Parts: sequence; C-alpha cells; structure tokens
Amino acid sequence: MLKKMALSSLLALSTIVSAQINLDLDLIISDTITERHATGSVVIDENVVTSIVFNSLESLIITVIAQEYEEAVTIQAQFFQKMEDDSLVPMTDEPLTVQASSNEPGTITINEPDNNGSLVLVITPSLVE
Repeated sequence: MLKKMALSSLLALSTIVSAQINLDLDLIISDTITERHATGSVVIDENVVTSIVFNSLESLIITVIAQEYEEAVTIQAQFFQKMEDDSLVPMTDEPLTVQASSNEPGTITINEPDNNGSLVLVITPSLVE
C-alpha cells in the first residue's frame, strides 16, 4: 500500500513539473526557382524529443526539444531528409538552437552550401495552461 501511494505521488509530481509548450511553426523552403510554404502548430512536452512532419513535406522531418526557463523558451531543432528506403539523412551536423520569449518568434535558417536555396523555420512558443 505504501509503495503504491509513493508511486502515485511520484507520478503526480512528475506530471506537475513537466510543462507543455505550444509551438506555432512557419516553414519556408526556397531555391532559385520555387518557394514552398507550410504552417502548423504542435503541443510538445518540455524536455521530450518530438518529431514533426508537415503534411505537404513528408520527406522533411524535424526533431525538436524545448525547455522553458523564466519568460523564455529554448528550442533545439535538428532537420532530417527521409529517403525512399525510409532512412533519415541529417541536413545539419548538430541540432540548431533558438531562444524566444513566450509568444515571440524565433528563427532558424539553413542555407545550402552553394547559396542556391534555404530553409527558414520560424517558431513561436507559448506555454499551455
């Protein structure tokens, strides 16, 4: 009985401590000829890696992890390209980090090495109450 009560208390405490963060996403991928635009919104748990896929861009997978501290949210994102064999190829060597205040946008930009294209992800975080 005591073990069960302690486990219940621990579970309740971990639920209270972990915040949920809403991320409004605005993605623009451009090259010398075209520009693709996608938007979305996702609610993630703080400090939990989450994969994001836009409906119109199934070959782009973005993993994000976010942490709230005081009035700011620090977001790390890593970009992957999904290949035909379902393997993932990283588009960046390491996760890219942006810090944004709640309800204020933060921007992550990836430029192609030959400057023929870019990917811009604007992330606006807000805490879920």
